[in-house]
Amino acid sequence: MDTGTGLTLLGGAIGGAKVIEKILGPTSEYIGEGIKEWTVKKVENTKRIFKIAEEKLGQRIEEPGRVPPKILKSILEDGAWCEEELQADYFGGILASSRSGISRDDRGAYIISIVNKLSSYQLRTHYLFYHALKHHFNGQNLNIGVSSDRNKMKIYVSIESWIKSISLQPNEIGNLHQIFQHSIWGLSKEQLIDTFKYGGPEDMKYKDANQYGVEFNPSLLGIELFLWAYGEGRKQNNDFLNLILNFE
Repeated sequence: MDTGTGLTLLGGAIGGAKVIEKILGPTSEYIGEGIKEWTVKKVENTKRIFKIAEEKLGQRIEEPGRVPPKILKSILEDGAWCEEELQADYFGGILASSRSGISRDDRGAYIISIVNKLSSYQLRTHYLFYHALKHHFNGQNLNIGVSSDRNKMKIYVSIESWIKSISLQPNEIGNLHQIFQHSIWGLSKEQLIDTFKYGGPEDMKYKDANQYGVEFNPSLLGIELFLWAYGEGRKQNNDFLNLILNFE
């Protein structure tokens, strides 16, 4: 099987086949001529994911490493259909996080499976929630691995902030509350948030709640997904609040 054609097609927008080979390591041998049969859109979607992975790896791309074939399979099969910008960003971060010197470390396959189960609304809600947590608790001395400390990380997000963050369009506003509840319960079902409550200010424990919204505590899996999506899947969950880590 000629890998040259596939690597050349995917490398076209990010500096050539050598960049793909640097990201994947020996796993690049799995990319074959089958990509020639892809539509232009599938090739472009996959290129975008590799470009994001390259950016998130930064100088780490020069270090020895490889991406497990199982991860590449998920990127080629699922990422090729990914048109939503944030989902592509998550895929790119997971691809970057999956590159290591440990050939059997395919944890990224499980992380990708979670992203695949989330709707675009749920994924954007996850992104908003964990950015809000990082901003509010950044630098605090909290042990995220201990439930009592995670319980101290309760935060409130108003529905106004949520609408703005997920960019609801006018034709979606009519289903506002259904989409809101779908997003919250979906994250809860996948264990991406812990305890939560939504409703008016009178229902909230959070002292600054001034309108309808949601308050919640983070989960270990929710933090783990966030780290992987930013190419930092090798970090410990406790690094989430480290001032050195910047997720802007």
